[in-house]
Amino acid sequence: MFEKKSQKKAKQKVLLIVEDDALLSRALADAFATENFDIIRVANGLEVQETVEKKIPDVILLDLILPGLDGFAVLKQLKSDTKTSAIPVVIVSNLGSVADVKSAKSLGAEAYFIKANTEIEQIVEFVNKLV
Repeated sequence: MFEKKSQKKAKQKVLLIVEDDALLSRALADAFATENFDIIRVANGLEVQETVEKKIPDVILLDLILPGLDGFAVLKQLKSDTKTSAIPVVIVSNLGSVADVKSAKSLGAEAYFIKANTEIEQIVEFVNKLV
């Protein structure tokens, strides 16, 4: 039994970071890499569907303001597809209005973090509890 637990613990979780800010994307990737995550990063909303078809992530960090396809459209697309609907999506955005938060949650977001008010460690802690 002990061996199985060790093997299970060693299995890397896959995290997809959808963020067009290269510095933030790198900072998030660095923070999660130390937490035994296999990191995939994309900077454009149009790349998400193709990326998840290649490798289903355990969790997605999603910005809302993205080139190509905005995060709301990406979230709607993910949650309407039976292959990806169960993937937890955590919003990390500078959009902080009550309407934006409500909209993202109604589309199926697990949580909503406002970049300016959130430390990366808080996001890491939340995601670790989630998956």
